Amino acid sequence: MNRHRFEPARLLLGLMLMGAAVVYALDALGQWRVPVWALLVLVPASLVAAAFTAVATFAVRRLLRRRRTQGPGVPGRMPMDELRGGYGASATGGLQRDDGQKDDREHGGEQHGGQQHGGTRPFGGSGGGTGTD
Repeated sequence: MNRHRFEPARLLLGLMLMGAAVVYALDALGQWRVPVWALLVLVPASLVAAAFTAVATFAVRRLLRRRRTQGPGVPGRMPMDELRGGYGASATGGLQRDDGQKDDREHGGEQHGGQQHGGTRPFGGSGGGTGTD
């Protein structure tokens, strides 16, 4: 069976409509005498109760999702805030070295001072920047 998330509004609606069906059946069989106005209110009341439950479930899930995605101490941060400065300014702005400095291996292995970056390039080679690996 495929897994799916729990929907309390569907459960509530199903239980209330089954209860309404039992009341209609008992009234039809003559086992229980129910006023007509009560029979007419059962189904709309079930729908309204399920709607309120669905709205409450949506609000709780939305709140929990926001708490999970929001970093600690950053009130009101939106997922698109990272991209406002463009892709170059997002998160790291490029590759990161182990020491936290920006790594410019994409640009021929040169650092800010024009010196060669030591070590190896990501896909082999010595980092010479010649492109003839």
